[in-house]
Amino acid sequence: MIWTNGLTEKSAIWSIETEDLDVTLLSWDDCGGVAPHVNSEVDVVMIVLSGSGLVKVGDEQQNLDAGAIIVIPKSLKREVHCTSKRLTYLNVHKRRRKMQPNMVRPSIAEGREDE
Repeated sequence: MIWTNGLTEKSAIWSIETEDLDVTLLSWDDCGGVAPHVNSEVDVVMIVLSGSGLVKVGDEQQNLDAGAIIVIPKSLKREVHCTSKRLTYLNVHKRRRKMQPNMVRPSIAEGREDE
């Protein structure tokens, strides 16, 4: 989902989780960004702190500059591209469920519920 042009190894500079929120500070070098994907769990508030970029949400696109605040609704395809030397922004959203491995007891998976 995340891609770069080779100049940036990591995009997330800082993050914190509370009981209710996830907050992540991201920064991309020129041509870096987030590849097209769908987040079906949470709406995201994106606050641009510096630089400029382009966000595509569904069929619409919007130029981003420092000070821009946008709400990205869940279930829509989205992507972010840096169009300046660096784009830095904060994402805030309701805390998502943690990914859990699909664990099934062998006895249930084999049709034996008596164990």
